[in-house]
This record gives sequence, structure tokens and C-alpha cells, in this order.
Amino acid sequence: MPEIFVDQIKKTLGGLLTLGEISITAHDQELVGILGPSGCGKSTLFNIISGLILPDAGRVVINGQDCTGVTGRVSYMHQKDLLLPSCSILDNVSIPLVLKGMPKRKARDVAAQYFNQFGLEGFEKYYPSQLSGGMRQRAALLRTYLFASDIMLLDEPFASLDAITRRKMQVWLLEVFRELRPTVLFITHDVEEALFLCDRVYVLSECPSEVRLEVKVPFCRPESMRTITDPKYSTLRDEIMEALAI
Repeated sequence: MPEIFVDQIKKTLGGLLTLGEISITAHDQELVGILGPSGCGKSTLFNIISGLILPDAGRVVINGQDCTGVTGRVSYMHQKDLLLPSCSILDNVSIPLVLKGMPKRKARDVAAQYFNQFGLEGFEKYYPSQLSGGMRQRAALLRTYLFASDIMLLDEPFASLDAITRRKMQVWLLEVFRELRPTVLFITHDVEEALFLCDRVYVLSECPSEVRLEVKVPFCRPESMRTITDPKYSTLRDEIMEALAI
């Protein structure tokens, strides 16, 4: 049984059939990418998996249990970091622990243990406005991890960053995930990002969305950027671009 099993999810929003019938899986410690044109319902799918909205049909099964409509089981990072400007970085990333009932002082102590691993050591007392975009995303990722460490939904976490910072963050993310080993669903519009980060990639069609293509990435989580010289890379990239009708 996959750790995450999205089984024939359908959803209509505002009278428009957004998700036609979507079935995807993510196995333990797998990083699964979801590609699709803008407006095809990728974020809606994440809202359903996280329990924020209910599907019209289908179910979300996590570790063999039906979690359709259940909130708090997975962590969800939106495109924007959503850090509170009036709180320090330490207090920002401690929020999930406090919401779970942990005393604030203990929550800070627990969160502080991860600052070195997430490249935030020394920035505990800084405020979001004092950090670069990349550092803010690191803080947002740590906060997401502390909410639910085993399953993470990441909705284009690096979309707002410049190309150089984005590539550095992708490499950093792989290093962190090798240590933490979460199961991850990762929305992206960037084919190269999907091929660089992910074990498998689902390509969705335009609305009403359906899975147009599922591919296993043979060179996922590479040790260097030399992956792009592999002949399989260009073949797979072209296959995905064709499925996206680009």
C-alpha cells in the first residue's frame, strides 16, 4: 500500500469540473512531482489531500487509512512563505508545535535544534523582513516539516526565487531530504526542476484535469548537474513537454 493513495478524486469548483478523475500514489520516502498547466487544479488537489476541502468523489488514503477531509495529517507549504512579519524566525517556525499544545518555550527549544540543519543558525532572532527570499523559504520549509515530518506537500516553493537562488535551494533541499527522508508531493511548472528533484513525475492535462503521463525518473536526486548531459534526460524532457503540449 502506498503511503499516499489519491483514488479517483473528482472536484467541481464554481460550476467548472476542475479535477476530472485523478489517481496518484507516493510511496514511503518518495519525492513525486506534479506538473500541469496553470489553472488545471494542482493546488485544489493539494487542498483535498490536506483535508481543507472535500472532493465530490474519490478518497485520500494515507498509510492504509481513509483520510478524506481529515486535516492535520500532512504538512502543506504554499507558494508564499506566509511568515508572520511581527514574529522572529524562531517564533515563526515554532508555530506548528505551539498549535499542537506544546508550551512556547519548549517549542522554541525543539525548533532551534533544526536551525543548523536548515541553514538558519544565527538567524533565530531575525524577522522575516531581514532575510533574503531563499532564507525565508528555508524557514517556511522548516515550519512545514515541524507540522508533520513524514508527509509534505510543497506547492511551487521556489517559484518566487531568481534562477541562481532557485538552483541553490534545489540542491540544498535534496541534501536535507536525504537526511530527513520524508514522503513529498511537489508541484512545479518547471520541467527541469521536476527531473532534477523527483523520483516520479505526474503530468496533468488542462481542466477537467486527468493524469496524462506518469514517468519514473532514472537519474533522480543526482550528485551533480551533469545529469543534464545524459541522453535519457533530453528524451524524458521532450516526452514531458509533449504531454504538456508545449
